[in-house]
Amino acid sequence: MTESNPKRRRLAVVAIAASMLALVGGTLAYAHSGEGHHGMMAGRSAEDHLEHMQAMLTKIGASDAQKAQIEGLLKPAFEEMKAAHEAHSAAFGQFHEAITAPSIDRARIESLRAEQIKSLDEASKRMVTAITDAAEVLSPDQRAALAAEIHSHHGG
Repeated sequence: MTESNPKRRRLAVVAIAASMLALVGGTLAYAHSGEGHHGMMAGRSAEDHLEHMQAMLTKIGASDAQKAQIEGLLKPAFEEMKAAHEAHSAAFGQFHEAITAPSIDRARIESLRAEQIKSLDEASKRMVTAITDAAEVLSPDQRAALAAEIHSHHGG
């Protein structure tokens, strides 16, 4: 094994980790986008994200089969994050009612908080699984190219 192989392997691992973090970060931003939230993902639908992903996959040379497989993995995860966001918004309304009620029900407030943490954690775990499954569809070189594309897109 030459000395460049371990360096190349480390670079590939860093690139994959960076791309996964960027995708997870985008996913979390998507989960918190929408009315009342102002971030770079605000107002973008799951379809917008999937179209953007398709364009990046095209740029890195992914095959039509790979793109279809990745979309099949990510679309349900994006839809679940949208549902989690909507549930989070509803819970926020309940939280607001609870803290403005004539008497404060700390147990109810704690229950709302715990439910939201659990719900978002479960959705996040499923999203990370979908992203990991999607990453496995690509070759190591494609993942490195995708990481570079994501980095470039986010101003890096």
